[in-house]
Amino acid sequence: MELDIKKNWDLLENGRMALMQELSKYDNAILNKKPEPNAWSVNQNIIHLMEAELGSLAYLRKKLSFGSNVPKSGFKSAFRFRMIKIFFALPIKIKAPPSLKQPAEVSNFDELKSTWASQRLDLQDFIDNLPTNVIYGEIWNHPVAGKMNIVQMIAFFNDHFNRHRLQIEKTLPKVA
Repeated sequence: MELDIKKNWDLLENGRMALMQELSKYDNAILNKKPEPNAWSVNQNIIHLMEAELGSLAYLRKKLSFGSNVPKSGFKSAFRFRMIKIFFALPIKIKAPPSLKQPAEVSNFDELKSTWASQRLDLQDFIDNLPTNVIYGEIWNHPVAGKMNIVQMIAFFNDHFNRHRLQIEKTLPKVA
């Protein structure tokens, strides 16, 4: 794995594993309970994170099925990435893009945990086998910000994960 990706990947994967370990002490009834009618349960947050990563992987695979000649990322993708980082740093609630479906109301935590681990391995394997020109090319498309490279995608996944982890941490005391 490219050094530029490895640091953020390790943070992302260590965060996922720590969260899964933390949540393992709760039963499904608590993890599926919404703190209020229009809010997401803990499991819905997990499903959302999983679907965002899975959707990105599917997009990347489809994009590369047309060939690996992608334009090199530059100022525009760096600007888009900075805007997303700033936006995520703001203490405002952000609605999921309409292209992402509403997470299932009820799910089994152990199944989510296993599926997410498997999905992460698939994503890691995919990224490990990308040529350098693809890693630094504008290949990933954020649903709001637009085209970015794989390094920026993994950094975004970290910010996205951390934002939802905070949401989960706020939800647990309300439902436990």
